[in-house]
Amino acid sequence: MPSPYPKRPAARKAPDRPKSGMAASAWKKAAAWTRRTRVRTADRLEGLPVVGPAVKALRIITVFGWMVLLLAVGSWYVGLRWQWLEVTGLAILLTFVWIVAIIWTIGMVRYVVKLKLAGQRVVVEESAVGELSVVNTSNRPCASSVIEVPVGAALAQFAVPILTGRSEFTEIFTVPTRRRGIITIGPVRSVRGDGLGLLRREQNWVEAQELYVHPRTVNVASNAIGFIRDIEGATTHDLSSSDVAFHALREYLPGDDRRNVHWRTTARTGRLMVRQFEESRRAHLLIVFDDDARSWHNYREYELGVSVAASIGAAVIRERRDLSFTSQLGPVPTSSPNAFLDGLTKIEPKAGVERLGDLARIATDREPQASVVAVVTGSRPEASELHRAHAALPVNARSFALRIHEAERVSRALVGGFPIVTIPSLDSLPLALRKAVS
Repeated sequence: MPSPYPKRPAARKAPDRPKSGMAASAWKKAAAWTRRTRVRTADRLEGLPVVGPAVKALRIITVFGWMVLLLAVGSWYVGLRWQWLEVTGLAILLTFVWIVAIIWTIGMVRYVVKLKLAGQRVVVEESAVGELSVVNTSNRPCASSVIEVPVGAALAQFAVPILTGRSEFTEIFTVPTRRRGIITIGPVRSVRGDGLGLLRREQNWVEAQELYVHPRTVNVASNAIGFIRDIEGATTHDLSSSDVAFHALREYLPGDDRRNVHWRTTARTGRLMVRQFEESRRAHLLIVFDDDARSWHNYREYELGVSVAASIGAAVIRERRDLSFTSQLGPVPTSSPNAFLDGLTKIEPKAGVERLGDLARIATDREPQASVVAVVTGSRPEASELHRAHAALPVNARSFALRIHEAERVSRALVGGFPIVTIPSLDSLPLALRKAVS
């Protein structure tokens, strides 16, 4: 909608704003510093006992309003000092305009403003639906105003008409989501001002809310990821003094549990013999996600990698299996599907972090009991780097790599015994997993 405020009259031509290069960067930094300094100074002055209320009242005057005010004061001075009738008439006109602006803006609106979102979470490329409700709580009519709702970097404006006593204004709006992330909606504020834009009075009503935009996912069965169906877990070659899978008998050592003594063999040999077991592991998936920007060809490929990891992890959590997720940016909560997907909305590719081989070693140190390890990376890591990552993974775990490459077909290759499956699209993930664990 067109702005109701007139353009600022310029006394002289302002210098052109640089569009690129170091000059543009310096311009942006200077502008940001000016805004921060102005806001901090005003906030500090508002905290003073006497000056605070005056500063708070003066902040409603716009830049154009200050120009008109200075012009009015100057016109009064020139008109009265030199008896200049035309300038005195201009001063009277500007004074009248200022009085009308003050009358139009003065007073507090008695609103109850509510902002409701149909859901706090949506999938990327879906639209979030919200409802804005403004209720006049007084018995008298309330002046019209504009409700502003910041939506991420954009600003949504809703024109609220004159509300009679106890009446309500409701507006349904949608928020398009084009990419994964967190969109901050709010705080909701009402804006009142005159038609010329001399004054702008804001009132905050509703605190900001966060909308989580989850990555796209597909349904994946957990048994396709390589989990063992045995409820007792998969046995390993590590020996233990107490477990489920019996391995052999050995001679008693100080500190062994006497409940594991095999009395028949002890009676036959004349020496204390105890049972020894093979250590078993509960099904536990570890997703090692490569957040190194050097591993991905472009951002679209990275988003596909996030969707692949999200699909696998959400399927594991829904079937109440153990899941761990780690990347160069740190672990992600895995207590529930929503917590896991919320955590994935915050990750972004980052330069200058550990390479994939180092990340695999760090992940193994954090989760040494993982029974299945899925490495998700982009199309750029070399075979040597993938082999280095494989060497750092747990020996007793079933491990495979999912390599994201949109320009290739689903394929499987072995690098030093390490299965590497290429995934060109999210829909091909179930087939790729079958190839990975076959």
